[in-house]
Amino acid sequence: MRLIKLIIISLLVLGTIVTGISALFPSTVIVSRAMEVGANRAQIQHYVSDLNEWKNWMSDWKENKAQWKDSTLYIGTQTIKLADKSDSSVSFNWVATGQRPYLVKFEWIPLQTGIYVIHWSFEQHVKWYPWEKFQTLLNEKVLGYKMEMELASLRDLLLEESNK
Repeated sequence: MRLIKLIIISLLVLGTIVTGISALFPSTVIVSRAMEVGANRAQIQHYVSDLNEWKNWMSDWKENKAQWKDSTLYIGTQTIKLADKSDSSVSFNWVATGQRPYLVKFEWIPLQTGIYVIHWSFEQHVKWYPWEKFQTLLNEKVLGYKMEMELASLRDLLLEESNK
């Protein structure tokens, strides 16, 4: 009986400690990357705003087949839907299976004639659950690296387009 009490009390204390530590993590997590590109506004807007063009620079899209249903795009275990579009930015609602939704935003900011900074961000709001808070620790490593690779691919594509 004492052993069972010890196990139950230990689990409660451990659960409280884990929940307390996770409460120190923010509920909103933003992972962002930026890269300079030599291109014009129309080229950037074309390749970033049009989900059909993502296959030209996003590696996941080359491997998986994208399917449209209404105004939502399904690719692998993810769904993407346009949320907002302007002359200098575009936002998407991005849902990956098993995760809270992301607000994905691209902005292109002019530095000088023919040179823009493309800023790409993933914003996610999580609940207080410890497993969701701890999962966000991986976002910076996993998403950040992937975003850098995809932005480099987009930069190369825009460079090729500019040289034509």
